[in-house]
Amino acid sequence: MPIGEIETHPYLIQGQINRATKLILGSFPVYECTDQDNRLKQRNRLNEGTVRFFYGSNRNSLWTKYSQFIDNTINQPWNPNLILNSLEKRKIAVSDLIKSCERCSYKKNKRTGEKIAFPYSSEDSALRKKTWNREIVSQLLLNGVTKIICTSKGVLSDLEKQIICYNRNPLGIKDNDLSMTFQSEFINEIGGNTNEIKNDIGKVFIVENRKILAIAIPSPGSPQRQTHTFGCGEQERLIYAERYFEKAFNWLTE
Repeated sequence: MPIGEIETHPYLIQGQINRATKLILGSFPVYECTDQDNRLKQRNRLNEGTVRFFYGSNRNSLWTKYSQFIDNTINQPWNPNLILNSLEKRKIAVSDLIKSCERCSYKKNKRTGEKIAFPYSSEDSALRKKTWNREIVSQLLLNGVTKIICTSKGVLSDLEKQIICYNRNPLGIKDNDLSMTFQSEFINEIGGNTNEIKNDIGKVFIVENRKILAIAIPSPGSPQRQTHTFGCGEQERLIYAERYFEKAFNWLTE
């Protein structure tokens, strides 16, 4: 039972690609992929096909999208070493914002009003008492990363608040005008509606006189649930999601 258990990120060091100019950035691994490892995690990985690596859950299709749009030589079952070799060739680092945290989510039973615990939730909102991965992410940005795919709007927001514009030790600033232009151009190119976007999906930061562009993607696990907040408009949601992913991954490697 992970309530009160401090989980730590096992493979942040692996994702630091030398001379990286791009970055895939998430929040924190699912329960089965964190330290300390235990028999429950091992059994779940075996039963579910989860890989002990970034985005290793069998419910997360991040590497499926990567294979589809960037490197089709990477196939299931996902092999971390092959993925890292592919990322290194393309100078794409991979990291998460959180080094350690507790995990639990509570929801109300609509019929009884009872508060029910979901101790193994993989939702970002279930993560508490976070220790931020500021040092690694900051070094990646300072050492040359200029394009970032964030795996949710929450990750994009935390990148701004907890890393780049962190008030105690800011790396840089957000350029509001450039951000608005970047977001609008991205959404317009895939036929979306920017008026539907309430929370930013694209931001431009200035760090040491360099522009760093960051784009959020819908959750690769269930994009159809979120595309209306990413400017889908009247389009068919899954078609729009595919168009969005294709644009984002192509943009990353341009």
